[in-house]
Amino acid sequence: MSEEDSSPTGAGERPTQAETPQPKEPSLGPACLVVSILGLATLCAVCAFGSFFMFSDQYPLAKRSIEQQLIPWVETSQLSEVDRKAIVGELQRLLPMLEQRTIDKQQLTRLRNCLQDNPVLLWGGIESIQQQAEQSGLTETEQAALERISQRLLRGSADRKLSRNDVEFTIQNCSRVRERGQSLEVLNPLSDEQIREFLQRAEQVVERNGIPNEPYDSSAGEAFRLLIDAALAVEPE
Repeated sequence: MSEEDSSPTGAGERPTQAETPQPKEPSLGPACLVVSILGLATLCAVCAFGSFFMFSDQYPLAKRSIEQQLIPWVETSQLSEVDRKAIVGELQRLLPMLEQRTIDKQQLTRLRNCLQDNPVLLWGGIESIQQQAEQSGLTETEQAALERISQRLLRGSADRKLSRNDVEFTIQNCSRVRERGQSLEVLNPLSDEQIREFLQRAEQVVERNGIPNEPYDSSAGEAFRLLIDAALAVEPE
């Protein structure tokens, strides 16, 4: 074989037509992806605008929620009759404010947060534990500890140092979920061990949140009013 035949194609030689690379058609994948993202973004924007348009006027919505949901819930809760009446009275006091729009939107937002994360609304469960403890086998020392722990919990709730989740944690071992999943309801009867478990959990909560170990004589209704007044307070400019 000659040297000319065995050598590769020279640099100056043009490739044949068969060897010429053919242009490829652009892939539709990226284009479809971009269109999908833009379409999703547009849909989200439309939904967000629709939600804002539908629910931007929060005053009538808040009024209906209190009238149709929260007040009936309180009236069927484990709260004592005195506390139920006091808390329902506070809720009814809010209705004309919402109807006449005498509170601004900032107050309305704080009020919504106050009612959604309100530990005092679970106080009926703790009242039930206290009542059952009187008939239990707890010692006098444990009974005294229960009274003091309950006062500290209520003080922490009124001072906004405790959340709804904190109180739910203390009664979780003693309760069941109410119908339609609306919060917790303390069982009756409770065993002595369940009440002692409540004491242990409550002790953890008040210590973790720095609640003073001092007497607190306010009722649940009075504590609820303090929370409402704090939500409606006019902040200095």
